[in-house]
Amino acid sequence: MDLKLEMKQSQTLSQRMIQSAEILQMTAEELNTYINELALENPVIDMVSPATPGQPESIEQRQWLNSFNEENYYLYQRQNNDDEYDFRDSWNIRTDEGETLTDYLWSQLITGDFTQQEQDILKFMLECLDSRGYLEEDLEHIAETFHISMEKAEFLLETLQSLDPAGVCARNLEECLRIQLIRRQMATPALLAIVDQGLEMVAKNQINAIARKFRLTAGEAAGCCQIIRSLNPKPGVSFSSREKLRYIIPDVTIVKFKDSFSILLNESMYPSIAVNSYYRRLGEESQAQEVQDYLSNKIRQAEWVKQCIAQRGKTLMDVSKAILERQEAFFAMGPSHLVPLTMAELAGQLELHESTVSRAVSKKYLQCSWGVYPMSYFFSRRVGAAGDSGTAVTASKIQDMMEEIIRGEDKKKPYSDRILAEKLAEQGVSISRRTVAKYREERGIGDASSRKEYEIN
Repeated sequence: MDLKLEMKQSQTLSQRMIQSAEILQMTAEELNTYINELALENPVIDMVSPATPGQPESIEQRQWLNSFNEENYYLYQRQNNDDEYDFRDSWNIRTDEGETLTDYLWSQLITGDFTQQEQDILKFMLECLDSRGYLEEDLEHIAETFHISMEKAEFLLETLQSLDPAGVCARNLEECLRIQLIRRQMATPALLAIVDQGLEMVAKNQINAIARKFRLTAGEAAGCCQIIRSLNPKPGVSFSSREKLRYIIPDVTIVKFKDSFSILLNESMYPSIAVNSYYRRLGEESQAQEVQDYLSNKIRQAEWVKQCIAQRGKTLMDVSKAILERQEAFFAMGPSHLVPLTMAELAGQLELHESTVSRAVSKKYLQCSWGVYPMSYFFSRRVGAAGDSGTAVTASKIQDMMEEIIRGEDKKKPYSDRILAEKLAEQGVSISRRTVAKYREERGIGDASSRKEYEIN
């Protein structure tokens, strides 16, 4: 048995450091929840409202508002003067859930002559629809649950399947497409056979294979595929979900003025923390050691969290400033001017650890005049050189170039991945065929065979 003594360094994170890292990684919404929960368990914490209605505008706010049009200024004034104003209105977001698929289908049934039991069964079936509009519950189980025959269950299901939108209440994709073909009076034997046995070939655009299997000409097979692709495989997706949508609330806003930019942190989503003066004085004056120890611990906790929140804001602001500095062309001229940037480069510039930058941008969004973007969007690796200048470009830029090439191709003879790589090389971007395939799949673009269009007789 060989025993030896070794010395090595290791870093152990304290509970405070872990808490600081967790707060840095929180979004504004998560931080608001965290502060409210902390205030419930820590009695010394006073929460200070982040904004006061009617508060005078700062010089910076006035300059910002002057760059807006009258409508935006009106919305801002409403937000600051109307207690019942919902901030989400200023983002042009509908806060109601809209009409659900269940509501829409039931509205088509209310004039029908159904018994109370039939109404209960129909409502149950409607509640069993998924987001696509498909029936998730097994029909036999429905029949057993309501003590009815399979014939009665099938009759009620057919009633639902006769409603609009066509294809709703189907039990699978094949049935959904068959319902739509029948509704359009296009349910030919060839089309029904392809729907039942050849959808995978349709997805891969294997026209010749479809023609051989179903004994059709290439033109007839191409025509059938075109009809099937015109059907809606998810008839329920255009309706509101039963679950309320989660809206994106940006943590950072970059405003473009005539000659400059301004960065605003969204600190209105969470309250500030203050230590209650009564408990602070009680902790200093109390004669009971237990009371002193308890309040001292709680005050230290509150002050540390307050410090962590302040540090979170500073780090987020520093990272946002660095992103603006490195990606100024993007904010001035648009997404096509995004330049390569890594978190390691930004961390080196700010003299921070790369993991700190990663936590600062995690799950956070930035709003600018070009839209709302995940902050991670502004970090992209260098891929190759483009143009005569030989400057590096991002993967997103290469994907845009590739899409432009594909848009201009002959649809009867689409480019293979090898040819796409050659076309990109002609524009100064040298990447492999495998990388082309990867970028194509990321953009949801099919391969050459699936993009090919056939002449229809």
